Amino acid sequence: MPKKSIEKSSNKVGDSLFFLLRQTISILALLLVAAHAFAASTSISSGEASDELESLNGNQAVSDRAAHLDSRTRAAIVQGRAVDRNWRFELGVNYGPVAFGDPYMSTQNLGANIDLHITPRFSLGVHYAKAYNQLTSEGQQQFSNAQNAANATPEVSYSQQSVMGVINWYMTYGKFNFFDVKVIQFDIYSLAGVGQEEVLTQVGPNSIDQWTTTWTAGVGIGFWLSKHVTSRVEIRYQTYDDENGSRALNLAVATVGFGVLL
Repeated sequence: MPKKSIEKSSNKVGDSLFFLLRQTISILALLLVAAHAFAASTSISSGEASDELESLNGNQAVSDRAAHLDSRTRAAIVQGRAVDRNWRFELGVNYGPVAFGDPYMSTQNLGANIDLHITPRFSLGVHYAKAYNQLTSEGQQQFSNAQNAANATPEVSYSQQSVMGVINWYMTYGKFNFFDVKVIQFDIYSLAGVGQEEVLTQVGPNSIDQWTTTWTAGVGIGFWLSKHVTSRVEIRYQTYDDENGSRALNLAVATVGFGVLL
């Protein structure tokens, strides 16, 4: 091969190698610049995200709203009693029917009570009831038949009055809006008491008057209409023995009453 051809071929190879080396260096330089830029960008983004996460609770308004959205948070507000009943006396009157007693006798009770409220939860009292009795139509028929029958003596027994000591436990209380006129406080309570019942037994022209033990238990609702005016609705179970202890009466007594707080 001629010498000039060899020299030209060598120059072309050298030029090609130099061009390739220059291009490689340029590409490597670009890759290094891009890598550096990407690393810087990632660092900035991470820092911004970290700052955002750290400042997520920085806004107090947002924090407060988030707290309200927590389903595990519970809030309860219980209002106090509007009427003070610490060491106060309550005087009241009540009226109501008696059921499930003597089937031949209809009885209505007119009562009076005095209660000492020790706390809003408990009170002690003395309850008096005067019984008004009347034979039912069937009882009157039976009584007339006994009067007209030979060798038969009519006999009838009924309550005259009762006096009992009572304890009240006010279990729960609340308030309600009475036709947008007034907000009324009420208490649901249970009661228990024991005392004496006067029972009169008539046998023909003779009568036997006796006192026997009676006890009662029931529930009621007390309405505190103002700081001094009260109302109560009660239903009680009451029992006692009449006719010299030969018969036990199991009564249901319902009363409605009004009173004053002193």
